[in-house]
Amino acid sequence: MNPILYRYKDTESVIKVMDGYTPGDGWSPLYGSDEVKAATDAALERAAGVCQQISALQLREECTRTADECADAIRALKDADKC
Repeated sequence: MNPILYRYKDTESVIKVMDGYTPGDGWSPLYGSDEVKAATDAALERAAGVCQQISALQLREECTRTADECADAIRALKDADKC
């Protein structure tokens, strides 16, 4: 786990770690990069499911194709290194 978000003691102060920066005393890891990727992938999959539901409700072929392309594009974002 590579921590990317840190919380300061018991406060709501949160920072995102940048390359070459290490938080000082009092900062503890909040979320790691693996957790953030898993949550992002799950959210993208839910969004793709919505596109497929839209596709199932459409009556015209061109609308169905557009919704399917939407689902495929959202799923492709999971594998992208950068958004």
